Amino acid sequence: MRIKIAFQSNRMDAYIEVGFTQKTHGVKGELKINIEDPFWDVCMEKKRVFLEIRSTKVPFFIKDIRGAHGDIVLFEDIPNREAALLLQSKKIYLLQSDVPDDLDLETDALQYSHLAGYTLLDETLGLIGAIEEVIEMPQQEMAVLQYQNKEVLVPLNAIFIKKIDDKKSEILMDLPDGLLTI
Repeated sequence: MRIKIAFQSNRMDAYIEVGFTQKTHGVKGELKINIEDPFWDVCMEKKRVFLEIRSTKVPFFIKDIRGAHGDIVLFEDIPNREAALLLQSKKIYLLQSDVPDDLDLETDALQYSHLAGYTLLDETLGLIGAIEEVIEMPQQEMAVLQYQNKEVLVPLNAIFIKKIDDKKSEILMDLPDGLLTI
Protein backbone atom coordinates (compact mmCIF):
# COMPACT_ATOMS: atom_id res chain seq x y z
CA MET A 1 0.00 0.00 0.00
CA ARG A 2 1.31 3.43 -0.87
CA ILE A 3 0.56 6.30 1.48
CA LYS A 4 0.51 9.67 -0.20
CA ILE A 5 0.54 12.93 1.69
CA ALA A 6 -0.61 16.02 -0.18
CA PHE A 7 -0.74 19.66 0.85
CA GLN A 8 -3.58 21.99 -0.09
CA SER A 9 -2.06 24.74 -2.21
CA ASN A 10 -3.63 27.64 -0.31
CA ARG A 11 -3.44 26.11 3.19
CA MET A 12 -0.95 24.22 5.29
CA ASP A 13 -3.28 21.28 6.06
CA ALA A 14 -1.75 17.92 5.23
CA TYR A 15 -3.89 15.22 3.67
CA ILE A 16 -3.40 11.47 3.39
CA GLU A 17 -4.72 9.64 0.34
CA VAL A 18 -6.84 6.77 1.64
CA GLY A 19 -8.76 5.55 -1.41
CA PHE A 20 -10.80 6.54 -4.43
CA THR A 21 -14.35 6.75 -5.69
CA GLN A 22 -15.51 4.40 -8.39
CA LYS A 23 -18.77 4.34 -10.39
CA THR A 24 -22.17 5.60 -9.37
CA HIS A 25 -24.56 3.08 -7.87
CA GLY A 26 -28.27 3.39 -8.51
CA VAL A 27 -30.18 6.65 -9.00
CA LYS A 28 -30.08 8.14 -5.48
CA GLY A 29 -26.58 9.65 -5.72
CA GLU A 30 -24.66 6.74 -4.24
CA LEU A 31 -21.09 5.90 -5.24
CA LYS A 32 -18.99 2.78 -4.98
CA ILE A 33 -15.79 3.56 -3.09
CA ASN A 34 -12.53 1.86 -2.23
CA ILE A 35 -10.89 2.83 1.08
CA GLU A 36 -7.62 1.26 2.28
CA ASP A 37 -8.25 -1.03 5.29
CA PRO A 38 -6.37 0.91 7.98
CA PHE A 39 -8.46 4.02 7.31
CA TRP A 40 -12.00 2.56 7.43
CA ASP A 41 -12.53 3.19 11.13
CA VAL A 42 -11.31 6.79 10.87
CA CYS A 43 -13.68 7.46 7.96
CA MET A 44 -16.62 5.97 9.90
CA GLU A 45 -15.78 7.93 13.03
CA LYS A 46 -15.23 11.31 11.36
CA LYS A 47 -17.98 10.89 8.73
CA ARG A 48 -15.97 13.32 6.59
CA VAL A 49 -13.59 12.76 3.72
CA PHE A 50 -12.06 15.04 1.13
CA LEU A 51 -12.28 14.46 -2.60
CA GLU A 52 -9.79 16.00 -4.97
CA ILE A 53 -11.71 18.08 -7.50
CA ARG A 54 -9.74 20.27 -9.89
CA SER A 55 -6.64 20.00 -7.68
CA THR A 56 -8.56 21.15 -4.62
CA LYS A 57 -9.52 19.04 -1.60
CA VAL A 58 -13.27 19.45 -1.10
CA PRO A 59 -14.94 18.11 2.08
CA PHE A 60 -17.82 15.64 1.75
CA PHE A 61 -19.86 14.38 4.68
CA ILE A 62 -20.94 10.75 4.75
CA LYS A 63 -24.69 10.41 5.12
CA ASP A 64 -24.91 6.63 4.72
CA ILE A 65 -22.68 3.65 4.00
CA ARG A 66 -23.95 0.24 2.98
CA GLY A 67 -23.05 -2.79 0.91
CA ALA A 68 -21.59 -6.16 1.76
CA HIS A 69 -18.18 -4.59 2.37
CA GLY A 70 -19.33 -1.06 3.22
CA ASP A 71 -18.35 0.02 -0.24
CA ILE A 72 -21.40 2.06 -1.26
CA VAL A 73 -21.58 5.59 0.11
CA LEU A 74 -24.12 8.38 0.00
CA PHE A 75 -22.71 11.85 0.65
CA GLU A 76 -24.78 14.71 2.04
CA ASP A 77 -25.82 17.24 -0.61
CA ILE A 78 -25.51 14.69 -3.45
CA PRO A 79 -29.21 14.20 -4.27
CA ASN A 80 -29.09 12.12 -7.47
CA ARG A 81 -27.09 10.09 -9.96
CA GLU A 82 -26.23 13.16 -12.08
CA ALA A 83 -24.54 14.87 -9.14
CA ALA A 84 -22.73 11.64 -8.20
CA LEU A 85 -21.42 11.25 -11.76
CA LEU A 86 -19.22 14.31 -11.16
CA LEU A 87 -17.57 12.51 -8.24
CA GLN A 88 -16.57 9.31 -10.06
CA SER A 89 -12.88 8.32 -10.13
CA LYS A 90 -11.74 10.89 -7.57
CA LYS A 91 -9.04 10.39 -4.97
CA ILE A 92 -10.27 10.24 -1.36
CA TYR A 93 -8.27 11.94 1.41
CA LEU A 94 -8.41 12.36 5.17
CA LEU A 95 -6.84 15.20 7.10
CA GLN A 96 -3.56 13.94 8.49
CA SER A 97 -4.57 15.40 11.86
CA ASP A 98 -7.65 13.09 11.85
CA VAL A 99 -5.52 9.95 11.55
CA PRO A 100 -4.27 8.64 14.92
CA ASP A 101 -0.49 8.50 15.29
CA ASP A 102 -0.67 4.85 16.37
CA LEU A 103 -2.61 3.73 13.27
CA ASP A 104 -0.82 0.76 11.67
CA LEU A 105 0.23 2.01 8.23
CA GLU A 106 2.20 -1.08 7.30
CA THR A 107 3.59 -0.33 3.86
CA ASP A 108 4.89 -3.81 3.11
CA ALA A 109 1.61 -5.66 2.80
CA LEU A 110 3.01 -8.43 0.62
CA GLN A 111 2.13 -11.84 1.97
CA TYR A 112 5.24 -13.53 0.58
CA SER A 113 7.84 -10.74 0.93
CA HIS A 114 9.74 -12.82 3.49
CA LEU A 115 10.60 -15.34 0.74
CA ALA A 116 13.24 -13.07 -0.82
CA GLY A 117 16.51 -14.98 -0.51
CA TYR A 118 14.81 -18.39 -0.29
CA THR A 119 15.74 -21.16 -2.71
CA LEU A 120 12.91 -22.18 -5.04
CA LEU A 121 12.53 -25.88 -5.85
CA ASP A 122 10.07 -27.46 -8.26
CA GLU A 123 8.69 -30.98 -7.67
CA THR A 124 9.53 -31.96 -11.27
CA LEU A 125 12.53 -29.81 -12.26
CA GLY A 126 14.32 -29.67 -8.91
CA LEU A 127 16.44 -26.61 -8.11
CA ILE A 128 15.23 -23.47 -9.90
CA GLY A 129 17.24 -20.78 -8.12
CA ALA A 130 17.31 -18.15 -5.38
CA ILE A 131 14.45 -15.67 -5.17
CA GLU A 132 16.01 -12.23 -5.69
CA GLU A 133 12.91 -10.28 -4.70
CA VAL A 134 9.15 -10.51 -4.37
CA ILE A 135 7.14 -7.95 -6.32
CA GLU A 136 3.49 -7.07 -6.43
CA MET A 137 1.73 -7.38 -9.76
CA PRO A 138 -1.93 -6.47 -10.39
CA GLN A 139 -3.12 -10.06 -10.04
CA GLN A 140 -0.69 -11.54 -7.50
CA GLU A 141 2.76 -11.54 -5.97
CA MET A 142 5.64 -12.77 -8.11
CA ALA A 143 9.07 -14.16 -7.24
CA VAL A 144 11.86 -12.70 -9.36
CA LEU A 145 14.78 -15.04 -9.97
CA GLN A 146 17.39 -16.14 -12.50
CA TYR A 147 16.74 -19.43 -14.30
CA GLN A 148 19.04 -20.69 -17.06
CA ASN A 149 20.72 -17.28 -17.30
CA LYS A 150 17.54 -15.25 -17.74
CA GLU A 151 15.21 -13.46 -15.36
CA VAL A 152 11.87 -15.20 -14.76
CA LEU A 153 8.78 -14.35 -12.77
CA VAL A 154 7.11 -17.13 -10.81
CA PRO A 155 3.60 -16.59 -9.42
CA LEU A 156 3.51 -17.03 -5.65
CA ASN A 157 0.11 -18.63 -5.55
CA ALA A 158 -1.08 -21.04 -2.86
CA ILE A 159 -2.18 -23.44 -5.61
CA PHE A 160 1.46 -23.92 -6.70
CA ILE A 161 3.14 -23.76 -3.28
CA LYS A 162 3.57 -27.20 -1.72
CA LYS A 163 5.80 -26.38 1.23
CA ILE A 164 7.69 -23.45 2.74
CA ASP A 165 10.59 -24.51 4.92
CA ASP A 166 11.69 -21.47 6.93
CA LYS A 167 14.55 -23.36 8.63
CA LYS A 168 16.16 -24.28 5.30
CA SER A 169 14.98 -21.08 3.55
CA GLU A 170 13.39 -23.17 0.80
CA ILE A 171 10.09 -23.14 -1.00
CA LEU A 172 8.85 -26.25 -2.81
CA MET A 173 6.43 -25.60 -5.66
CA ASP A 174 4.57 -27.59 -8.32
CA LEU A 175 4.89 -25.23 -11.27
CA PRO A 176 2.78 -25.58 -14.42
CA ASP A 177 4.60 -27.08 -17.42
CA GLY A 178 6.29 -24.45 -19.55
CA LEU A 179 5.99 -21.61 -17.02
CA LEU A 180 9.75 -21.04 -16.86
CA THR A 181 10.15 -20.90 -20.65
CA ILE A 182 7.68 -18.07 -21.21
